[in-house]
Amino acid sequence: MTLSNESLVQLSKHVFYIKYPTNIGIISAEEEKRLYLIDTANDDESVQRIIDFLKERFPGFRIAAALNTHAHADHCGGNARLMEETGCEIWAGKGTDALLENPDIEMNIIWGGTAVKELQTRYFIARKSRASKILEEGKAELIHAGNGKFIAVEPIPLGGHYIRQLGFLVTDTDGKKTLFMGDAISGRNVIRKYWIQYLLDEAGTKETLSRLPSIDADFYVPSHGQLVNDIEGLSELNLIAVLETENLILDIIRTPKTAEEILKEVADRNGITLKAAQFVLIGSTIRSYLSALRDEGRADYEIRENRMFWKRTRQNG
Repeated sequence: MTLSNESLVQLSKHVFYIKYPTNIGIISAEEEKRLYLIDTANDDESVQRIIDFLKERFPGFRIAAALNTHAHADHCGGNARLMEETGCEIWAGKGTDALLENPDIEMNIIWGGTAVKELQTRYFIARKSRASKILEEGKAELIHAGNGKFIAVEPIPLGGHYIRQLGFLVTDTDGKKTLFMGDAISGRNVIRKYWIQYLLDEAGTKETLSRLPSIDADFYVPSHGQLVNDIEGLSELNLIAVLETENLILDIIRTPKTAEEILKEVADRNGITLKAAQFVLIGSTIRSYLSALRDEGRADYEIRENRMFWKRTRQNG
């Protein structure tokens, strides 16, 4: 993807983001000529474009650190190249640090074991990297902006999509606040195209989407899609997508079905022709829904003829 002047959007005095397949947050500390990135894109090639672009737009600056929202490959896949090229640090939350050092875990979780070779790609498996600093949830990191002023970066837990995902609430010296939300939420253009979003924990996803409107900010930046100034409508749209998929699964399991039969019917009803990557991503997501529904007493399973069948419980009719 080619980067241009329009790719860089300034949000406040020191805070920017790069419009990219995975949006990249930028914090500029002018006095010390340091840049701080939020996420690093998918791979060496993608992050190299970002490095070259930032050299042009911020001459004389160096990249001091990159902060990872979570350890999916499209958010941390550029870590290793970025460290090699710039000598920067990697900052990550507790738990994410271990995942960065063991990137094959992402695909193992989705597949449920060691995946077939054709799915062991850079889309799912990042290069190994190591966190230099472990961020504490709710404890702001202060970045010196010059003249005795600081930019505050507060890690906020945004669970549901993946293990120990964080958002970063950045409060600039001009008082403007930007929330970088990782994959806790998708932009309108993205959610309309991909109505069934990958999630690891449905209950956590619903809790996060319900909580996001309570976080005060001037700008809300999803990792995929366009920023918004008001999060309530976008949060509601994402929550509707989750609840619609939940209700679809409950409708499908009026009669007992295996997880793979549920996957086929979910795909058929949504007009999706599954390829291998979608098969495992949506299949893993459906199993997460089923676990949540069972925890809530709305569905249950039985083992019959060496197969696991899922059925909605009587309280759902």
